[in-house]
Amino acid sequence: MDKSKLFTYVRYISIFLILINISNYADNLSWLIIALILLYFINNQIRFFNLENHKKLNYISLFLEFFIILSIYSISHNFTLFYLIPLIIDISCLTYTNLKYLLAGTALFLSIFIQIDYSIVSAIETASILLIIFLLSDYIYSQGISKLNYQHLYDKLRISQDNLKKANNELEVYANSVEELTILKERNRISREIHDSVGHALSTTIIQLGALEKLLKNDEDLFELVHELREFVNKSYSDVRGAVSKLKPTEYEKYQNLFKIEELIKTFEKINNVDVKCTISKNTWPLSTPQFSTVYRVIQESLSNSLKHGNATKIKIFITFNNDNCTVSIKDNGRGCENIQKGNGLNGISERIREINGNVKFSNTKDGFLVQGNFPKYIRGDFIE
Repeated sequence: MDKSKLFTYVRYISIFLILINISNYADNLSWLIIALILLYFINNQIRFFNLENHKKLNYISLFLEFFIILSIYSISHNFTLFYLIPLIIDISCLTYTNLKYLLAGTALFLSIFIQIDYSIVSAIETASILLIIFLLSDYIYSQGISKLNYQHLYDKLRISQDNLKKANNELEVYANSVEELTILKERNRISREIHDSVGHALSTTIIQLGALEKLLKNDEDLFELVHELREFVNKSYSDVRGAVSKLKPTEYEKYQNLFKIEELIKTFEKINNVDVKCTISKNTWPLSTPQFSTVYRVIQESLSNSLKHGNATKIKIFITFNNDNCTVSIKDNGRGCENIQKGNGLNGISERIREINGNVKFSNTKDGFLVQGNFPKYIRGDFIE
């Protein structure tokens, strides 16, 4: 049973017992007492159901109830502690500790003041019962608040965990993307270095050995030795060329234009001290000249807008290649824009995307601004070039 149900049951049991008490002296009730009792019930129900979030009205209702109870006793000289039980429960649910205990003390004093006419023992018993009810209600209410706080904290931790998992997945994809691009660049660099250094040296050696062969035609022993050496170097040169061909990545051409985008991002980061992460999917196909030009300019303009208009400190770029289309998303953590009005920059992005038969949308998120463009790989069956 939760707090609200328990307090509701106790409240209505008390009201029911008040009605039984009233029925015992119904013949002696005046219209004034009936009006006060109705006012007591109405005030009690309004406070319980409607004034929980209205602090000032809630306090006014509590003080009004003190006055009504005292007035009922003053006129009828009849009293039951059940008048004070809903009041003491509502006081226990107040948030301000000092005021809560002051009002609780007032309620206990009122019960002693009324009951002392009957006997001191009766007054002490009534006050003790109300004190126990107040302490139990206060404990139940505080436990309920603690439970809500724990639940709120748990929800925040769960949201943080979900965000952490999402960030971890994004970081993993980004790391894989960066690793793949780095490996391709390094393999291409090594193959180029081998071709330019070792390959050039072997090629020069072969030419020189060929010239030496011609000079040693009359000396059969030396001629044969130089000839065999030239054949060996020639074979080594062929092996080196084969190794260079295998080492040079075939996918490099697919990423060649993307390396230029990577250089753009690195330069932007270095100059503006903004954290930019670019993630590229693995299913990459080579961009045509118009496609690459569009992607490059869209990213360039978006980076500039994020810094200039959004004061962003972090920007995420996703370039996703599918079988039939490519999607470019640029999201920042800037201040965003509630009323998006297209200027030269956004109009330029829209025009460039439309030129390659694509579409673009701009949206304001809860934590920044998003530019998302999409364009097809082919138009009417032909590659865009």
